[in-house]
Amino acid sequence: MRRTAVVLVLVLVTGACSVTTPRRETGFVDSRRGVAASATGEDAAALAGGEVLGDDGSAVGGGTSGAGSGKVATAGGGGAAVTGARGAKVGPAAAGPTGAVTGVTKDTVAVSVVAGFSGPLTAMVTRAYDGLATWQDDVNAAGGINGRKVVLKKVDHRETADGGVAACKEALSNGTLFAIVPEGVEATLTAVSCLDAAGMPTFYYSATTDPKWKVAFADIVTSAQGGASMASFVRNRLGGAGKKMGVIYVNQASYKSFADTLVPEAKRIGLDVAGSESVEPNQASFTAPLLRLKNAGVQVLVISATTDAVGILRDAKSMGWNPLFTGWGFQFDFVTGAGRNLFDGVAALRAYATVDSPAYEKYAARMQARGRGRNRTDDLEGFSAYGHALLTGEVIKRAGPNPTRQTVITGAESIKGYDNGILGPITWSASDHVGSLATFPTVCCNSDYTWKRTGPPAATY
Repeated sequence: MRRTAVVLVLVLVTGACSVTTPRRETGFVDSRRGVAASATGEDAAALAGGEVLGDDGSAVGGGTSGAGSGKVATAGGGGAAVTGARGAKVGPAAAGPTGAVTGVTKDTVAVSVVAGFSGPLTAMVTRAYDGLATWQDDVNAAGGINGRKVVLKKVDHRETADGGVAACKEALSNGTLFAIVPEGVEATLTAVSCLDAAGMPTFYYSATTDPKWKVAFADIVTSAQGGASMASFVRNRLGGAGKKMGVIYVNQASYKSFADTLVPEAKRIGLDVAGSESVEPNQASFTAPLLRLKNAGVQVLVISATTDAVGILRDAKSMGWNPLFTGWGFQFDFVTGAGRNLFDGVAALRAYATVDSPAYEKYAARMQARGRGRNRTDDLEGFSAYGHALLTGEVIKRAGPNPTRQTVITGAESIKGYDNGILGPITWSASDHVGSLATFPTVCCNSDYTWKRTGPPAATY
């Protein structure tokens, strides 16, 4: 009962935000992209992670020149900028006056974890972090990666846009090699945009529409790709051919991106799209848009929302309307824990594996061994965090025995078909930093109101 009460409070307070909730307006990316790029003097140095230049203006300990090699451009003693693998200036390198690499010692490699450790999701984020900590404990007990133990440094973005900028500056000055940003709404946009402009490699959860960041890597499917997958899911898995389909989505960038891709793709493959409605986060009632969709004859309703899905289902059923419900964005166990029977029989897509998958058993065993064992209904996204941690280890491994920010980028871009059973298979390249096209088909629910897997991850169905 205590956990359910906490979740219900979170639903009321946070609206569309969750530990894995995507971000708000796409325009935020462009408006914040210049935060670090436009900085000058001491501000630029701070955002750059403190690179020190030699007397001749060249970067001490800079990368080797050549295509995609982290070549350092000099400007007569001015700030140096790294040329990334895509050929664009991405900010200064991370080297100190003696050639030492920021975040790396002979014994350790340090990584920033940028998340909402304070704010409305504190309890959830703290529980999710346990997955990262368990991975860290296991890695370090085995001697580390390439002979170095992993140090995780918590950086709080407080779930606010300004907090994201402040967290970026902290991550750039706290002696870490790169960052992971596993959750947030405005905070994710501002933090990743700032880190990217400063040239710090960043691995973030939940890309909206593949913003053209230069050294940031998404490690789950984008919402846009989720929309493309949903169209074939409705037609081929849910029997939507010959039925009228409708869409209702929260008016925030990620949910809208899903809908904007779903509708044309559904029409392309022959589905009958009868209507599309947008709603605002935390809207008091969804009855009016639902009534319009009902009157349009919708038989399959696709919902693009997170916690607002509870209210959408509640209002639809209270008006006696029961189309075939499906969707994206709400397939988290804490949502069904709050909504309970509202979600019975809802088949949907999600971005990572369910807790009834084989990978969860391995994760749960490691959590138990490290004194963090818990019931899977109380996992609060620790499972997905563990998946990000395993991927982080692969990135560090591929960065080589003498890691720098450039070798982190190059190593990440060499990952092809990486599959840890939790995230969808990851493939990155120099021209594509969105790693996965796969969604996970699910249905609600197991007996404990956790989502049930219904097949392997796929891009189309």
